Amino acid sequence: MLQLSIRAFPALIICFLIVLVVLSQNVLIKLASAHITKKFGSIQVQVGWNGEPPLTGQLNSVIFDVNQTSGKTQTPIINALANMNILVKYGGITKSLDFLPSPTTDGLYLGKMIPSRVGSYYVVLNGTIQGQKISSQLPLDLVDSSQKLAFPDTVTGSGTDATVTGGSASTSTNTNNIGPQLQGIVSQLANQIDSVKSVIGSVAKSNADTMKSVQDVKSAADRSYLIGMVGIGAGIAGIVIASLALSRKRAM
Repeated sequence: MLQLSIRAFPALIICFLIVLVVLSQNVLIKLASAHITKKFGSIQVQVGWNGEPPLTGQLNSVIFDVNQTSGKTQTPIINALANMNILVKYGGITKSLDFLPSPTTDGLYLGKMIPSRVGSYYVVLNGTIQGQKISSQLPLDLVDSSQKLAFPDTVTGSGTDATVTGGSASTSTNTNNIGPQLQGIVSQLANQIDSVKSVIGSVAKSNADTMKSVQDVKSAADRSYLIGMVGIGAGIAGIVIASLALSRKRAM
């Protein structure tokens, strides 16, 4: 029995390593997908770029995966976007996307677009799916400059091709990357401005609600004061009438 256990030990190690490799590959696949999943009631949606990594100037698609969930079971939803309005957002700019069903996967829809600027993009969802209200803004993976993968760099001249060599190639790369980097910064600032606007709107609404509450309290106080004054006046009038009646009685 001991010899059998010793002989089986290497096989157990090999099986353990195989399981470990499979699990690590699944983890890597999940990390590489970089898709955002969110549930609305029993409706689960997933958004992300179809092509990873997303690069400027390259044709890509925003994917929208919709499933009906029940416990651990997921059922793809056909014609899920009939009552949905889906926009892609960059900074303060939005654009409507036309989503088409995937020819190979049920419940999967793709909206083609070419991201033209470096930075953060968002998918804005509004509408209903099978009666469930869907309203959210979900982030997409950061779009990077295609210049990072382009080789050699494209140099714009006076109509003739130019070959960039040596140190000038590095200078050209840095110069070409300045524009996309600035676009990314502008995109981040625009998103932050939108967030600040949202906060300001919430504060203004809160202030308006507070002013309304103060006005309601003031109106209630005014009514109470008026009622009190009427009561005091009635009391004084009663005292005067009683005094007159008492005076007449004594005179008789």
